[in-house]
Amino acid sequence: MLIYAIRNKSESNEKLVLRYKKMFFQTRIANKLRKERYAVKWLSERKLREKAIIREWYRALNNR
Repeated sequence: MLIYAIRNKSESNEKLVLRYKKMFFQTRIANKLRKERYAVKWLSERKLREKAIIREWYRALNNR
């Protein structure tokens, strides 16, 4: 995905960089690049269920 920002007439370089960074992070490309940097195996069903139980317990604790 290509992202670019064209400078407006009265825009400073700092403002242009800020606008570009905002566009870049809104597209979530940085998250995708970070996530694909390392190969990660899928969680086993047992680990997935354990995490769900813990998550449910914390949610119940928050709702008190």
